[in-house]
Amino acid sequence: MEKEFKIRTPDKKIIYGKLRGSLSKPVIISVHGLGSTMDDAIHYNAARYFEKNGFASFIFNLYDWRKGARKMLDCSLKRHGKDIDTVTKFLKRKGTKKIFILGHSYGAPAILCSEYKNYKAVVFWDGSFVEFSARFFKQDIRLRQIKARFSRWGSLTGERMVQEAFKFDTLKYLVKLNMPIKFIAAGKGILTPYEKKMYKAVKVQKALKVIAGASHNFTEGGMQEKLYKETLSWFKKFV
Repeated sequence: MEKEFKIRTPDKKIIYGKLRGSLSKPVIISVHGLGSTMDDAIHYNAARYFEKNGFASFIFNLYDWRKGARKMLDCSLKRHGKDIDTVTKFLKRKGTKKIFILGHSYGAPAILCSEYKNYKAVVFWDGSFVEFSARFFKQDIRLRQIKARFSRWGSLTGERMVQEAFKFDTLKYLVKLNMPIKFIAAGKGILTPYEKKMYKAVKVQKALKVIAGASHNFTEGGMQEKLYKETLSWFKKFV
């Protein structure tokens, strides 16, 4: 069962989201990456997998084309963090007792910028090391007027997000983390050394899994199922 929601933010924007499953179950919030959406296959399929395995899933868009939504060029990681807090408080008001959270790619550092740190546990899906990503935002004289850049992966990104990346200290945020965390790295991706670096930095209960043969979006045959299985094996420890 899937239900759509519109959540109003403190600055009067609308967050569009979808709940799959019942709020009486433990809920997993999924945070998508930069240039992605909640409807990408990795999140769409995960929501159905989690529901079949005893969890509800809440997916949402950090930016959206629909009326009242935040736009990509207005975004930053800190703004994403505040919007994640808004989603979490909404679920709490709806009666959810146990909330877990996962972030793919740039969704991972967005979680670090959230002020709400009482999730039962967190998982990073090939989470971005922000300082490393900064070099992938290319300047283009044609985009300066709208304060934007193209990212290496093809999305149009606001200058605010780019400047934030140059100054971000991922490890500083990680050492403040107060909840159990698991890093799941894509073995064929470029971020595996950084997943290991982040894993070493955290002081809380932790785990690291490298999925051999997987690329950043886990699109190879059977890789998403491995990703979801590794995710649930971690979350079930804290139900």
